[in-house]
Amino acid sequence: MSYSTKSFIIFQEVLLLLLNIFLRSSYVSTNEVELRKLLFYERPYDRRVCPEAGITKVHTNLILLQIESVDEKAQVVTSNVQLICAWCDPYMSWNVSRYNITELSVGSNYLWTPDVVLVNSADGKHSRNREHYALILRHDGYVRFMFQDLWKTICKVRSTYFPFDQQHCTIIIRSGSRDGHSVKFIQRRPIVGHSFIRGEWELLNSYTEIVDERISDFGQADYSLVRFSLILKRNHVHYLIKIILPFALVSFVTLFTFLLPPQTGEKLTLNVTILLSLVIYLQLLSGYIPKSDDETPILTLFCNANFFLVVLSCIMTVYVSYLYHRPTTSNIACVPSHMKIILLDYLSPLVYCNVKKHLKTRRLAKRHEVEENRPRRLSSIEKRLCNLFTLKTSIQPANQQAAELLKILHQVKGHIRANWLLPLSTSNEHDTINDRLKIDNRQRLDDWQHVALVLDRVFFLLFVIAMPCTALLFIFPHSSVDNNLRSNLTDTKAQIADAKCHLLYKPTLT
Repeated sequence: MSYSTKSFIIFQEVLLLLLNIFLRSSYVSTNEVELRKLLFYERPYDRRVCPEAGITKVHTNLILLQIESVDEKAQVVTSNVQLICAWCDPYMSWNVSRYNITELSVGSNYLWTPDVVLVNSADGKHSRNREHYALILRHDGYVRFMFQDLWKTICKVRSTYFPFDQQHCTIIIRSGSRDGHSVKFIQRRPIVGHSFIRGEWELLNSYTEIVDERISDFGQADYSLVRFSLILKRNHVHYLIKIILPFALVSFVTLFTFLLPPQTGEKLTLNVTILLSLVIYLQLLSGYIPKSDDETPILTLFCNANFFLVVLSCIMTVYVSYLYHRPTTSNIACVPSHMKIILLDYLSPLVYCNVKKHLKTRRLAKRHEVEENRPRRLSSIEKRLCNLFTLKTSIQPANQQAAELLKILHQVKGHIRANWLLPLSTSNEHDTINDRLKIDNRQRLDDWQHVALVLDRVFFLLFVIAMPCTALLFIFPHSSVDNNLRSNLTDTKAQIADAKCHLLYKPTLT
């Protein structure tokens, strides 16, 4: 066999292979065109009429993709959902062995579709996104319609436990023009492997409930309603890190103002600085906290409680400074006896501020200083001189000069008494009264200062207890909400299945 003969045989085989592939493709395409022509053009079909005689069972299922937004003030929830509906259309079935086609992709304007309407819709405009999605038509008459849309539904959003809140919202759908005697909804089997897109909200649980409810006032018609219940939980990590923790730390600095000594004068400055910081921070938080008239969020209560404690600390700091730096008038009032008993006797040991020893040592030192600075009397000077020059022995003095000196001293004494003693005694009495008044005022001022120190320590301990108590608002935020949600979770044993058309109908196109 020559080389040209071999080349001709190979060329002939390749040509036959290409011809076979072409004939098969044209055969398939011809089958699909022929099938579509027979289904939609050559036979009468009214897409406004229900496909089944009697009740058309529509198996439905809702897939929640994402919660777009929650408007607490308008009580509206915007959800990104996919709705799946499946039913049987016996008029649209064919023989697979003849046409070699198992399913077709058909536009929504060729087949009957359930006119699904959103009952609790918050949007005045009817969405037409479903018209742009195709239907899947199977050879046994099984039709599946899946479309995606943004639905705005009315939901009672409770913001009491914000940002640790859970919401129970429902999406209710029904047929817009056909009652339960024409269209009956049945829960479809769930789709396995679907994941919810987490944003601000997290889907905790969902369940479907199908009920018959009388919607129209005309006649005794009942409509088949599908209620998709969604239990949503807010992701609170963002609010915890950016709102609650910084606000609590700024408020916690107030405790250190009570540790500063009252005589420094920086206590009130630090308090006012913290107060101004919280005012600015509250203005920034107003955009995050939901605005609701009938409910107050616990985050608002937490911020207001801490703000009130900071304002109260400013008032207490002013009061403590007033007691410590009491105005030095000529006559300072005494500390009331009940305040002495309660604060200095009972509370000071409890708050580790014992002032009794300090008061005793300070008073003894002041008394000794006053005694040293008090002027001596003239009689004491005379007594010392007499003791110096008087002979204590039994021997009579031989020195006459000593006696003369003593007489001269007596004359000096008389002269001093006549000229200086009376004015000196009056001035000494005035000085003694002034000294006693100063001593009393100083003692009373010391008592007030120690009362201020004890009060400052008491206020510190009260704020150590009060500030962590504001965080108790966030400890049990879910108890009542969980109980309400559990009561709403009714065990509805609905039939969960998909449309099975091959067991009910025979092919119409053979």
